[in-house]
Amino acid sequence: MPSEECNDAWLETFRAAVQHPERTERQRALKSFGQDFTRDAIIAEECPRIFDDTYLHILRCYGDRFESVRTLAVAAMDALLGKLPPNDYYLGCIVPVLAKRIGQAETIEDSEEVRLQLLEQLETLVAKYSDPDGSRGGDPLLKVLDSVIDTLIKSLRDPFPAAQKKSCEIVIALAEATPSLHYRAEALVAPAKSILTHRHSANRIAAVEALGVLSLHILSNGDCVSEIIMAVSPLLMDDVPFVRRACGRVGCLMLQKLRDRYSFFHRILPLVLNCLCDETVEVREDIEAGWKQAGELYYRENETELSKAALIETVPKGYPVERYRRPTLACRAIVQRSLRVVNLVLHEMEEWKENIRLHATKLLKQIVLHAERSFSTLFLEVNPVLAKACMDAEKSIVSEALGVCELMGILLDYDTWSQHMLATFKNYPTIGQLRCMRTLFASCVQDEAKCRDVRKFATLLIDPDVCHNHRDAVYQRELLEFCSILASSGQKQEALTARLEEITVCESNDSTAGEQQTLERTLYTVALKVVAFCYGLEDRASVRDLGMTVLGLLDSNVDRLHQHHLASVLCKIEHLESENSDASTSILLLCGIVAVCGFQDSYFTILNETLQKAVAHAAPEGKVKLFSAISVAMLSWNVHNAQPKEDQIAMLRALTDAVIAPHLVWSAGRSAESVRAMATTCFASMAQGVDTNVYMSLLPTYLNVLSGLIDDNCIATRAYSLKALVRLQALNFESLKLIAFPIMSRLDDPSGEVRELAAVCLGRLQLDVALSEDGQQNTIERWQDILRQILSVMFLHLEHPETKLRCTIFDSLKRLHTDNRELIERLASDVPSGCSYKKDLDTITSRTKST
Repeated sequence: MPSEECNDAWLETFRAAVQHPERTERQRALKSFGQDFTRDAIIAEECPRIFDDTYLHILRCYGDRFESVRTLAVAAMDALLGKLPPNDYYLGCIVPVLAKRIGQAETIEDSEEVRLQLLEQLETLVAKYSDPDGSRGGDPLLKVLDSVIDTLIKSLRDPFPAAQKKSCEIVIALAEATPSLHYRAEALVAPAKSILTHRHSANRIAAVEALGVLSLHILSNGDCVSEIIMAVSPLLMDDVPFVRRACGRVGCLMLQKLRDRYSFFHRILPLVLNCLCDETVEVREDIEAGWKQAGELYYRENETELSKAALIETVPKGYPVERYRRPTLACRAIVQRSLRVVNLVLHEMEEWKENIRLHATKLLKQIVLHAERSFSTLFLEVNPVLAKACMDAEKSIVSEALGVCELMGILLDYDTWSQHMLATFKNYPTIGQLRCMRTLFASCVQDEAKCRDVRKFATLLIDPDVCHNHRDAVYQRELLEFCSILASSGQKQEALTARLEEITVCESNDSTAGEQQTLERTLYTVALKVVAFCYGLEDRASVRDLGMTVLGLLDSNVDRLHQHHLASVLCKIEHLESENSDASTSILLLCGIVAVCGFQDSYFTILNETLQKAVAHAAPEGKVKLFSAISVAMLSWNVHNAQPKEDQIAMLRALTDAVIAPHLVWSAGRSAESVRAMATTCFASMAQGVDTNVYMSLLPTYLNVLSGLIDDNCIATRAYSLKALVRLQALNFESLKLIAFPIMSRLDDPSGEVRELAAVCLGRLQLDVALSEDGQQNTIERWQDILRQILSVMFLHLEHPETKLRCTIFDSLKRLHTDNRELIERLASDVPSGCSYKKDLDTITSRTKST
């Protein structure tokens, strides 16, 4: 036929051209072949003959030294394959050539684009000869399966990212095209795993999907399936959401189609459950749908058992429906039969990498959410690791760990964890165990059981190893929050004070410690100690405020709490007979209690005895700390004490004689100097915080000591001794004589503060004639003689260059002028008119005369 003769001539021309030595001729021939072959004139029946006449020449061009020729040759073969029927004869002709070009150990085809083109041709062949169920007369791909697999093994490791991705796609297509992949599926696992760390997310996604498909065709090697799961699992922490979604999809695929999947549930579950708590909504929703499908399949396979459970199922009391959607019965059943996964999770929760610990903790939360009460058997194993996570340096991990504790408190029976937590915390009172126990107790919905055991938990907190942990502010905060929760548990149905007084707590299990005390006293003791340890630390202000809030929760009148319970706390402070420094726990606690609680009549005696014991034995720095706390407490004396004057004087005298006065006496040494200075501050604080009448009734007794301290070598001591005298009232002549000249001498003190204080104190010197033992006139004359000397010195210091000192002296002169007008006016008149302070003196006298 003419058409056949025409085709023969055309084919002859083509065969000659593709063998031509000139590259351009070969290119032109291959290009025209592709164009001419696809023209409508060639009918399908002619294609096999054309293939037989040309395939050798085209395939020979696959090895041409010019890349352009190789590219056109592959394109020409693609055009030819598109017209050929699915006869495995053609498959056997082409696949070996492809394997030779891109499936050898060494790289034969050096062009990345051509390698990709050859892989695309292989993908076309796989799709063309697909016969997954053998309906087309067998499995045509089985004959070339080894060559295809060898090619993929090589191409999966191709350095060209597009070639790697295409190879993964071919693996997936091959799995769908032939039922025989299981013969060589294991050989593809290692090359596919190598792509999981590729920098391109698209390649990682393709590799994950390929490995998921391969796992379905590994029929006998369970270890290989486990390796696939372990290789894919790290990508659950990938930065790209689509990679994480691919991992979850593979997990759902395995749950539904993996051979012997029940045996692998505990390994597959992390792939799915981690995606259920993914930060990306699209990932969560996608995997949740697949997870439900897996649950539905499991339900159908175990309908007899699960249908009975569904009839009696109820939502647990207190289930957090506003935050969590309860998983289906079948999904929960899958997790409950696969709790072996918890061992893997606990191992990863102790990894050194933060992201691994975080994802493991999130996974544990999902397991608890699904397992519910079935998780009870694992609590003993989980608690140590979970407590460690609760004190992790990474806040996000701590937050997730506390979320796990909260779920366990809601979903597990109270008796499951309560006794174990009580015993564990007693032996290991770490912040992790404290947080874990606090969250479990707070989230537990079994109120009756909680209230029954409130005293047991309170007993743990009063232990010195717990409430004396003053170095960790976070620990203190957790302790106070737990106290708040325990106090709230005691007032579920009636007022807290009434409720607390009914519940007693044994502080110790020792046979020698049988004392019982109220829960209010126990929680008060813990909260007060925490507040006391925060004394003097600016960075603990928030902890201190929280502690005062807890005390306010126990009783709105905190002073009343001190009156009822502080004596008990003071009696139990230990080791005060030791030589404690300012860093000693006992000293820190006592100082904090004194500064926070102040002095009240109800516990003054025991507090005075405790201070006396502590000061007597403490090291110098410890004494300094104690006197500092006493001085702070003295500032609030009037706030806490409204007793009659005589009672207040008796209290102050007892404290001063026993604790303060012995350390006002001079002794050599820098340490003694510091202690003396801080003891003097107690008098300075009395002058500010104690009622003036009470203070002036007490002061004369100690003027002899204070007059000596005014001339002390330490500037601080001189300053504080003068501050103790700034609120002086009228004294008898002997007392005035005792302090007047020492005060006057301080006008020349090297310290500006001391000079100003001395000037203030001089203005407070006033004679009380009624207290004079000699005749009134004689006493007045003697005081006038002393005052004349003082005024002369004060006049001289009006020429001092310090403006502030001059103003202070001027104010004191005005105060003295009130009771000594004649003397001051006479001395002022004697001052020469040229003196710089003459005008100021005239102002004082003239103002008085006008008045």
